[in-house]
Amino acid sequence: MKYYCVLTREDESKLKNYIVHKNETGDVFLLSFDENDKEDIIKNTDISVFIDGKRKIYKFDNGEIVPFSDKKFSFTPAVWYKKFCRVYSNMHKEQLCRDNKLRKFSATYINKSGIDISAFKSFELVDKENETVYPFRFKKSKGNKSEPLVIYFCGAGAVGMDNMKPFFECIPMLRQLNKYNCNILIPQSNTDVNYNRDYDELNFKLDRYTKSVGNLVALLKENYHIDKDRIYVFGTSFGGFCTWRLVYHNPELCACAIPVMGGFDDSIENSVYTDFERLVNVPIWAAHSSDDECVSIKFDDYAVERIKKLGGNIKYSRWDKYGHGMARHFYKKEKWCDYMFEQKLNH
Repeated sequence: MKYYCVLTREDESKLKNYIVHKNETGDVFLLSFDENDKEDIIKNTDISVFIDGKRKIYKFDNGEIVPFSDKKFSFTPAVWYKKFCRVYSNMHKEQLCRDNKLRKFSATYINKSGIDISAFKSFELVDKENETVYPFRFKKSKGNKSEPLVIYFCGAGAVGMDNMKPFFECIPMLRQLNKYNCNILIPQSNTDVNYNRDYDELNFKLDRYTKSVGNLVALLKENYHIDKDRIYVFGTSFGGFCTWRLVYHNPELCACAIPVMGGFDDSIENSVYTDFERLVNVPIWAAHSSDDECVSIKFDDYAVERIKKLGGNIKYSRWDKYGHGMARHFYKKEKWCDYMFEQKLNH
């Protein structure tokens, strides 16, 4: 039997004799074991992705991906807060120390931000069409009236399968989004996006992920009160790349796109994405800084210029300071949220 699952590092060590493959990020493992070993493995290991209070192992059965095992676990709010503090500290300690703003991240901070953690439910998508599995958080709007859907793509530092880091990264923006009654989707890519990746390989993974998010949006539209004419997407850094790519593949889906410090493509001269006509009718607000040493501004410069020449509906905040930390200044100083909710698809 072969099973795909997500393991803790401790369980990886315990199950090393059963592991036959793991993905590039080291989060998803392919295990192979006999039926006789199944119960013992489940009993003595802890799967690190928790979905609605359960853990899951996925089995490929005649081409179908089906849940194999569920196990209840106890996780109190206090424990969640501790875990949140630890993740946030690991993510931001270096930057906060540089800025002399090191402080403890606590439940009090979240509450003062007006963010209801319990409203962001944890899910996992198994996408057979795109052969991928990844977690996401979803907050549904209040009431039974169709409301906008806002999609946030996280940066490369928040990829993985924990379903927590993207939520943290989005907290400053959630404070503004809270002014509106809307649905919010925060997916988490498990794609390895470190430097020196092969161009074709990165594009394949980026396309697969963003196309899968498009499928996820279709599922959400079927099950929740979502206004199909007001679907908005924005993202930071790697999430900026995801934002460009999602709207490129689904120009009829998005009423607005805000890619921040990303790039339309990681190539210019040899790019395989040349049909900028697809983006002409989509309101886009791109933002980047010329001194960004992490993601070159030349890719956004090129895309914005091409769309402008075609008469597209595009804004460009092109700054010359703040480097790759420009995003927090953009989200704080610009009226991006008001701009976003003013947009609506015209049929």
